Amino acid sequence: MRVLFAAGRVREVTDVEVVGMDVGDGQIIGTQVNFILANGNKIEFIYSQAVSIEESGQRAIEFVQALYKNGYADFSQEVVEML
Repeated sequence: MRVLFAAGRVREVTDVEVVGMDVGDGQIIGTQVNFILANGNKIEFIYSQAVSIEESGQRAIEFVQALYKNGYADFSQEVVEML
């Protein structure tokens, strides 16, 4: 599957995972999206705190569903920060 991460930056990914970001006390503080690249490297992103947890979770799930359905997806417009 191919993901557009930024203008001119497309990467082949083999797996994508959406998880709640937990700081250790059991409270979810954000939505994290983890990508496994075809070369085995892992890239992790977290949605901006300006986006509610409910909205970020829904957006992340919709992104992953589109990626698996189409084989490609645009992640470049998501409001995220790389971990």
